[in-house]
Amino acid sequence: MEEKKWSSVEEVHSHAQDAIGKLVKSLVTETTLQKYFDKPDNKGWIGNAIERDWFGIPNNSRHEADIPYLGLEIKVTPIRNTRNGWSAKERLVLNIFDFKDEYKRDFERSSFIEKANLIELIYYEYIKGKIGPEFFITAATLFDLKKLPKEDILIIKQDWEIIVNKIKEGKAEELSDSLTKYLGATTKGSKTEKNMTSQPFSDKKAHRRSFTLKGAYMSEVARKVMAGEHYCEEKIIEDIDELEVKLFEDIVLEKFKPHIGKTKVDLAKKLGVDIPKKDDKASSAVLAKKMLNLQGDIEDTEEFKKADISVKIVTVDAANKKTTEGFKIIIPGQSVIDPAKLYNEKWEESSLREYLSSYQFLLVIFERTTEGVYFRGAKFWHVPYDDLEGEIKQTWEEARDKLMKGVRLEYKKLNKPTKTGKLYEVTNDLPGMSSGEILHVRPSAKVACYYDDPRYAMKLPAKSNWINRPESTDWEEGRKPAEMVVNELSDEYMTKQAWWLNRDYMYYQVQEFFE
Repeated sequence: MEEKKWSSVEEVHSHAQDAIGKLVKSLVTETTLQKYFDKPDNKGWIGNAIERDWFGIPNNSRHEADIPYLGLEIKVTPIRNTRNGWSAKERLVLNIFDFKDEYKRDFERSSFIEKANLIELIYYEYIKGKIGPEFFITAATLFDLKKLPKEDILIIKQDWEIIVNKIKEGKAEELSDSLTKYLGATTKGSKTEKNMTSQPFSDKKAHRRSFTLKGAYMSEVARKVMAGEHYCEEKIIEDIDELEVKLFEDIVLEKFKPHIGKTKVDLAKKLGVDIPKKDDKASSAVLAKKMLNLQGDIEDTEEFKKADISVKIVTVDAANKKTTEGFKIIIPGQSVIDPAKLYNEKWEESSLREYLSSYQFLLVIFERTTEGVYFRGAKFWHVPYDDLEGEIKQTWEEARDKLMKGVRLEYKKLNKPTKTGKLYEVTNDLPGMSSGEILHVRPSAKVACYYDDPRYAMKLPAKSNWINRPESTDWEEGRKPAEMVVNELSDEYMTKQAWWLNRDYMYYQVQEFFE
């Protein structure tokens, strides 16, 4: 096809705005539409189709902008209208970068700024159950990386430097989105030989990567575009110029330092916080935000929302070298294990790996002693690469294998009833706390359940293998009939399960505060 010549950025932007309110299928040719139906799982179809048919730009993989003579990149990206407002469905991919070239540049000449400084950003609304051609274009905006708020640019610069320093260390294979805040170095394609590439300071090949703006950051951009105004969220960084000389993490951690070593009782008096007689994690979270001089939750600040940093209260029993409870992994939209989803996943694209390789955590650390609970400090943390690709991967594979082949469930009669009146318990052979040092699977429901009750049970991908399952189940006399039908212990359902990081593993992540 002959490439269309555009006279100005304004002309392109006006044409993009003409697409608003139109269905994707009305913007493309019949030939392009047929290509979708021939291969409906082509993730890049919408962007490529609109770029080619609506803007007259042949699909390409060049290192310069899509319209080089205007310095303008075209990006088509999905957003969702949720209960909490508009959110980006995915990261915004800027460009594939070369490990052997990127480390030679300075930030102002970084490859993503050079290629995608000015972007015509076109949104379509993603609705689950609809096919690509039936999505509507909802908005179009000129997105200029050089005109982002100063604090955003400074944090993106810090992110870029973290990525480049990893390359210089000869550890490009250890890059992950959990290392950075707004700018990611995201893997491109599955981990096959064709997607592995050499790096300059190591003989080890690394997965090729793209610079991306993370989904959480792009959600904030989408809300601003769709609302037509800026959201006035609380900020942690009071003096933007601090980011010129200090890392974002250091600025946050310095705010905690004056409070280290104080008891929760003393902190509560100083910061005006009420602590219930039965001490709880909720009061620790309130103290944490007050230490940062915030009115709202830490995760609701502008910086934490844009970076999607999760805050975790970690209370430690230092005498026994464990945290007082496990670290439940709550994957957005999937707080418990979904066996059906697990069945169709490979490790490289799994939701667990995606979450742990993308998210960073602020750990706020307390110590429980016989004299009281003390604040010991805070740290930014992410799951180390070797742990993720080592034992965590192995545990994931073990759990998946057992669920796919049929989890083993064993019925055990009890002498005393449980709190719900049952005179039995059921154990399973999924990886438990004793099966490894890092990750385990355990129930995530208030009530044990082995039949079709969506509140407490999950449907299994393969029938379970029962040991000692009785013809009827026992209940304490007077609380429920003595005999229940056997379908209470079906072979198609089991109590909902979740991923947890072990207590001793989490202690190891914060042991520098105690040893």
